[in-house]
Amino acid sequence: MSKQCNENYKVLECGTILKSIKSYKNHFELLKKDMNYLNQYKYIDLKYIDQDNVCLIIKDNSRIIQENLKIESSTNKKMFYFLLLFSILSGVFAFIGAGLAILILR
Repeated sequence: MSKQCNENYKVLECGTILKSIKSYKNHFELLKKDMNYLNQYKYIDLKYIDQDNVCLIIKDNSRIIQENLKIESSTNKKMFYFLLLFSILSGVFAFIGAGLAILILR
């Protein structure tokens, strides 16, 4: 939605939003509740919402959070690969250490 709502108010069809977010399962009241929540905490500015359309603009702090989530996601991926590599190397070195201990004790 942030791509569609650049700097101006944008009218979006509620049906399209409900179809694209599967957790709503065509429940307009859930969408309305979430939109009011985002409006209350200044992530969006909600002009109106009815059964057919919603008119809103995405605020700057929402865009900042979106960028931070992208950065956090890439950092989490890097950390996952680092920990995976470290775990594999730890297992290999433990196996080598056990083998050397057996050779020394013979």
